[in-house]
Amino acid sequence: MSAHDFVVGIINVSDTKSVVIESEFRDCLPSNVRIIFRYAPLQTVSYDGLMKFLDALPQALGEMIDENPDVVVIPSMTGSAIKGYEIVNMLEQRYGVPVIVPALEIKKYLKKIRKMNIAIVSAFGVELNLLEQLFFKNHDIEVVNLINLFDTASEERLRVELIDADLVLDKVRSANFDKAEAVLFDSPTYQLKLIMQELKKYIHVPILSVNEVLIYSTLKKLGLSTEHLSLEKSTDDF
Repeated sequence: MSAHDFVVGIINVSDTKSVVIESEFRDCLPSNVRIIFRYAPLQTVSYDGLMKFLDALPQALGEMIDENPDVVVIPSMTGSAIKGYEIVNMLEQRYGVPVIVPALEIKKYLKKIRKMNIAIVSAFGVELNLLEQLFFKNHDIEVVNLINLFDTASEERLRVELIDADLVLDKVRSANFDKAEAVLFDSPTYQLKLIMQELKKYIHVPILSVNEVLIYSTLKKLGLSTEHLSLEKSTDDF
């Protein structure tokens, strides 16, 4: 038995300033799982920017295929809301490796825990929010409240990558979650672990983060335990 029994590939945004995805995966995956990263460019947080990022995914996956990943994770929430099935089908057919993307996994998890009315705390602006809402609506999941972190639209990637925890708390404190059965934070760059206990004072339904759902799905795909995940513990309470 080798030191690493499994390899997980993650295709992240190139030149990223955020370390949240990497640190949360390393914290939650067991020591016998090796994580490898490759990157694709995302110039702007916009529809056009996302399309260029998605177009670069085959090359990025090709760069890691020699390391024989058991599963590949692409943590682009809005990109997968737009083209999730297409991304997965195209990459799996080309490389023969299971591919996991957030929108499809979050949809499956919400159906598993039977929460069909959700609120979204979003970092992405109106254009991309509408695409997320449409994705969920097409799967019979209603977005009953949408909380935008930023009051003005912006294509600045850095602002989305380095989200201030105090800003998140301010927006959550003033939001109404009465109709929501679960709350989704839609960027993998949210540092929710730092503020989770505070968030629970205002949100009394399951809180879903992109990273935790992806980690859950990755472990399930590898046949490994998910019992240690706070996601599992928190959703068991409701």
